Amino acid sequence: MVRLAGRLTERRIGARVLVGIGLSMAALLVLFVVLVVGARAPVVAGPPVAAAHDGRPVPGEQYLWRPVAIGGGGFITGMSIDDSGQTMVARADVYGAYLWQPEANRWRQLVTAQSMPQAEVRQNALADGVYEIVVAPSDPRRIYLAIKGGLYRSADQGKTWQRGRLDGATRLAFDANGEFRLSGPFLAVSPSNPDLVLFGSPENGAWRSIDGGTTWSLVSGLPKGTDLSPKQGLQTAGASFWFERRGSGAGRIFAMSPGNGPYVSTDGGARFAPLPSATPGPRRLKQGSFAADGSFFGVDDETRKIWRYRDHRWQDLSDRPGLSPRAYATIAIDRKSGLVLVTDQGGRSFAGTPDGESWYRVGRDVEVGKGDPPWLHVADSGYVATGAIVADPQVTGRFWIASGVGPMVTNLGKGQRSMTWVTQVRGIEELVANDAIQPPGGSPLFAAWDFGIHVKDDLNAFSTTYGPRERVLIAAQQIDWSPADPRFIVTNASDTRTSCCSEDGDAVLAGYSSDGGRTWTKFPSLPQPPGTRGNDPWRMSMGMIAVSSNSVDNIVWMPTYFRSAYYTLDRGRSWNRVILPGEKLPFTGTHGQWFMQRKVLAADRVRPGTFYLFHSGNSRNPGLRGLWRTTDGGVHWQRVFRGDIAPANSAAAKLRAVPGKAGHLFFTSGVDGAQDTRLRRSIDGGQHWTVLDAVDHVDDIAFGKAAAGSRYPTLLLAGRIGGEYGIWRSTDEARSWQRIGAFPLGSLDQISVIGADPDVFGRVYLGFKGSGWIYGEPAPCGAAAVTPTRECYRVR
Repeated sequence: MVRLAGRLTERRIGARVLVGIGLSMAALLVLFVVLVVGARAPVVAGPPVAAAHDGRPVPGEQYLWRPVAIGGGGFITGMSIDDSGQTMVARADVYGAYLWQPEANRWRQLVTAQSMPQAEVRQNALADGVYEIVVAPSDPRRIYLAIKGGLYRSADQGKTWQRGRLDGATRLAFDANGEFRLSGPFLAVSPSNPDLVLFGSPENGAWRSIDGGTTWSLVSGLPKGTDLSPKQGLQTAGASFWFERRGSGAGRIFAMSPGNGPYVSTDGGARFAPLPSATPGPRRLKQGSFAADGSFFGVDDETRKIWRYRDHRWQDLSDRPGLSPRAYATIAIDRKSGLVLVTDQGGRSFAGTPDGESWYRVGRDVEVGKGDPPWLHVADSGYVATGAIVADPQVTGRFWIASGVGPMVTNLGKGQRSMTWVTQVRGIEELVANDAIQPPGGSPLFAAWDFGIHVKDDLNAFSTTYGPRERVLIAAQQIDWSPADPRFIVTNASDTRTSCCSEDGDAVLAGYSSDGGRTWTKFPSLPQPPGTRGNDPWRMSMGMIAVSSNSVDNIVWMPTYFRSAYYTLDRGRSWNRVILPGEKLPFTGTHGQWFMQRKVLAADRVRPGTFYLFHSGNSRNPGLRGLWRTTDGGVHWQRVFRGDIAPANSAAAKLRAVPGKAGHLFFTSGVDGAQDTRLRRSIDGGQHWTVLDAVDHVDDIAFGKAAAGSRYPTLLLAGRIGGEYGIWRSTDEARSWQRIGAFPLGSLDQISVIGADPDVFGRVYLGFKGSGWIYGEPAPCGAAAVTPTRECYRVR
């Protein structure tokens, strides 16, 4: 336990069935049927049952940490398999990479506190997607990884990692979630020499290692990619590499420098020169593959073509019968049959003969794999976002697909005109967490980018559906409940694809639920904020939303893009604009971009019609900086605190109202870095703030059930206390803290949101930037080692 010295600086239990003695004959008959025939009463949905019932901290207390089972839901951007088929890995664009474990029939996260070098085991150090991962074709134990500016090697199938040394550089620049993340491979290993590796960085050029990734040096003769986008700064992909397998020795190595065209090396990648061709060829390729005869096939999403290089000539195959120009995404060649499989960005597939001259369309459907999340049936649609396809090196006609909902597998025989993609995502939690709430007496709700709101009666069973509607895609940025009716939930769910896909009229599914999030109703109307067009489906979307403590009809919603907030007193039938004195139209809001994990609008949990809004003051309205309050549901607003509550507050700041405590608020800027990120608190509705000195960094804070004997909700947060990072709990209003977790389940991902159970003491939900949610609660769980699904932590 950490005791804070000094003063604060200014600034479900299962339902019981009681059976009486005097049962009637009819009742006895019913009982006989139940016992003998085995009939079961319907399961009534409700909150997850507690693992322990102490209700307060106890000596020797342990915390059991487990994943919240939702499953998949994020883009797997690439895959790699060694020649023996023993090791298969997949990379994710938001956090980490995964190893397939056939003995467990699931994936395992590779980027963990147990596997990475100790220097990287710190808060947010590796909270990023993986730019590339590849298995050495000739050694299933050897894996190479590019993440967050570093190149890593493993000689034990990812159990441990070592960081390579860069000649003349400390870190490289690449973006695992950037525009060109579906290109590649950016890492490639020689088929015959597991020590020979090449890597392409967009900004730092091409790199080579001949000692198994221990040291890296720049490659000669291969230029960096050209700028491929009018956006500010260099917008390009890193170089991609392909090793030829034909013949003995190293063979040729092809490289694509985006915008510059193809290059070749004949000396193991020490030097590259332009690839000679008697005909014009591509200036960029998204992906490619060597065929058994030495021909090279590539897909070009810029010119929407399929290319073949053979006999020093490039040929455009897109005019062959069965093909047409389109946004081709990936290509794979079955090593044994020579079948060529090409897929566009939406999963529409075409199969070709080994010479590339004859093609035919292959139909596709999607099936949820055995043991996978049932809600993934939504992927069986006309468009399946596809990042890469990899041919299985051992099974003829089997292909692995890296898709927008996770990995899939399919089998395609020669001449076969249809195939089924079967999901294989178990073990992968890749949703981007936006929110987590649990109303008193209800089940917890988890809100995510892309795949909406999941209501969880059982935290350990995969979701069967999500809300507000099974629409691909719908993102829920925030959810809130009302003390007036805890079953009433509001959301600002919206599709983040603001340049397409509004034809169904449901690009914005913002609205409410009256049954704890199981069914939803759209708001009857949407307002038109100043500076927007009336025909813009996203004019009022995303952002921040809150519902009053005393009326489910009273809702305040501030959309994104700095647009003005609105309030409703009739549950969305009509809206009125929030007017802040001194504002300058049109952009009076404080939620800048749709992707911001920003929640600075909150309803007081006790006082009627009272809402709080912290405004960071945007470039058009710097004078609005401070905390604003309304006590009449949003009609009138008064600034009760002028200026910054804490610095660096314009991005991921959180303003949290304490349940059951009128005027009690907590504030954190929610960012990492050198700024003052200490926790702030107010007990007078935001007029005055104190700084909790020892709580020197906070990602987010939540309020759980009070400990037995305490009158104040239990405080739960992720951050640093006394300079030590962890998950912390206080049962005495922040006077002392207990560490209930370090890096739960070994996750090095960034925590972006925290929720807590108001009915189970100590249960807390952690939402991550790119790996879904996990939950922890007091439990007598022993001293088991950390596994992908279970960790016991002794509270201290």
